Amino acid sequence: MQKYVIRDYQTGVEHDQVRIGREVARNWVWPYAYNLEDLMEVHARPDFDPQTRHYCFLDDEMVGYMFSQITPSDESATATAYLDFPRMLPGHEQAAELLMARAFERLKGRGISLVTSRVTTMCPGDIRLAEKTGFSIRDWGYKVYYSYEMRWGKLDIPSDAAEEVDPGKDLSACAAIATHWYKRPREWCLSLLNEWHNEGVITHLGVREHGRLIAACMAAPNTVRPFTAAIYYIYAPDEHVLQPMLAKVIDKCIGHGVQNVIADLVNEHRSYEPLYQKLGFQKVAEWARCEKSLA
Repeated sequence: MQKYVIRDYQTGVEHDQVRIGREVARNWVWPYAYNLEDLMEVHARPDFDPQTRHYCFLDDEMVGYMFSQITPSDESATATAYLDFPRMLPGHEQAAELLMARAFERLKGRGISLVTSRVTTMCPGDIRLAEKTGFSIRDWGYKVYYSYEMRWGKLDIPSDAAEEVDPGKDLSACAAIATHWYKRPREWCLSLLNEWHNEGVITHLGVREHGRLIAACMAAPNTVRPFTAAIYYIYAPDEHVLQPMLAKVIDKCIGHGVQNVIADLVNEHRSYEPLYQKLGFQKVAEWARCEKSLA
């Protein structure tokens, strides 16, 4: 193996971290990576912990990185951290184990006895690395991605019941609905919806009953690969309400010119998997949880 050097966080790594993150993710089914503005904001927070950020260098070139987050807990709980698997430039994947070893060393030194994470079929290298470094993997399929390609055409079901929401009037009601999806407070959801509308969405839809919103969803382009879109949140009380929203999302995405749209099926929404299959969506990725004891 070439002589790689592992370093903890130092000021100024952000540009290279963003470059590597976006390059590694760009061919994933659903690419996700920090942009520079968001990463700088994370690193400027009062609770930012530089000892949980690790970077791999070959000579003076950064070729990979990883990070973890220590989970706050009371004294009676198991000391736990969540770990994101390394992101390595092509040709340097063999150095990922060095980053993992540094992360385990730092976390163990902080009294952490359990590390949790998740793996996905989008990143088979992460699955192999998890197995090699002693993680136990469980709950395959707790979360799945389905994709619909725009070249397949519109869904042959009515969509009139789904209408565009008014961002000036309806976002608070949409945020209340989004709490079902995110399991977070309404104020947190409202802040997120406002942020998305400021960045630009493809469509934000709702279905009303007696004038009141009972279902909602929003689709927007991927920030790493804009020709892929996703349904960022979706909630419906039953499939009869869900179907017109899905049909209208496909219509809007075709009009927007994207190539495909990803639907994230997780938590209660997993029960609608047969409907997505019936409508022509295809499963493209699934997720599992994993954990490793450091005791």
